[in-house]
Amino acid sequence: MTEPVRSCAVCRSALERDEAVRIVLDPEGAPAIDWRGKLPGRGASCCHSKACLQALSKRGALSRAFKQEVSAPSEDWPMPELLEHSRKRQRELIGLASRAGELKSGGNVVERLLGKGWVDYLVKSSDVGPSVASQWNERATRGSLQLLASLLDSQQLGGALGKEAPRSVLGVRRGPLARSLLQELKRGQALI
Repeated sequence: MTEPVRSCAVCRSALERDEAVRIVLDPEGAPAIDWRGKLPGRGASCCHSKACLQALSKRGALSRAFKQEVSAPSEDWPMPELLEHSRKRQRELIGLASRAGELKSGGNVVERLLGKGWVDYLVKSSDVGPSVASQWNERATRGSLQLLASLLDSQQLGGALGKEAPRSVLGVRRGPLARSLLQELKRGQALI
């Protein structure tokens, strides 16, 4: 049985359920993000792209989707909520993946694991310097790996791992938590 396809309220592109941000109306008629995608009632979907999410509150897309007058709670809604939610999810998933043995941190450790073929993709902190970012980008290219940017800075990455010291790069290998983290990192990148 195939899952129904949704269309973005802004660009009209076809979306799978887990690719979409679902918006519902609260009892007062204000739009709210349905984080789990399970709230009752009519919902509107939007791509996980910055352009569509920013246009959601500006072009009457919500009013058109809900077939009634709908005003966004603020001019920049829903971006701040989505960014904070993505940061929180990244923190949680990084901690869980580390405890499950699917993630290692620290430049020397990740470098050694790259040589052993242990790493499936790399994650860099949001505040990594240009020279360090360039070095890791080169290593990722050499190893045919993705290098994704986290929404978390190096101090927050360290905190997510339960470390006091900052971490600017993570090496991640295949596993269920690594898949969820990869999806959340891509969503976060689409928001910046």
